[in-house]
Amino acid sequence: MRILISPWSRKLINGKENAKNYPYWAELSEKLQELGHYIIQIGLYNEKLIGANECKFDLSLIEIKELSKKCDLFISVDNFIPHLLTNFCNGIVLWSVSDPQIFGYVQNINLLKDRNYLKQNQFTIWEEEEFNKDSHVNVYEVLKAVNSFSK
Repeated sequence: MRILISPWSRKLINGKENAKNYPYWAELSEKLQELGHYIIQIGLYNEKLIGANECKFDLSLIEIKELSKKCDLFISVDNFIPHLLTNFCNGIVLWSVSDPQIFGYVQNINLLKDRNYLKQNQFTIWEEEEFNKDSHVNVYEVLKAVNSFSK
């Protein structure tokens, strides 16, 4: 499968790690490629690389939409991609502190480790939220979700 990955949420003004960012991208990318999947990372030019087969940076919204139509699914954190691609591509969204019951789409597989990690007030600014590696699902949960698309 061709998998479009949007790994990062926006950089915070205060320079802290965004609590939405998934900490296991490199491992996930490696495992997906071992299983024969082709990974395309999208994002901004200065973002960390995850070891994808191909990287495309600074694309317009139209270019992202068109690229998604050539992919079998997308995987992203809670960023703008699930909103943009909701009608164009199947998706897996990796949640940590924002609530998929508020911000998610039922047509996506929404992976949330535990509701205990959710932000108390879902509408406050992200600079107030601390990054917590433990709030994210493990790689094997994501692989299981990807596998459900392969059937």
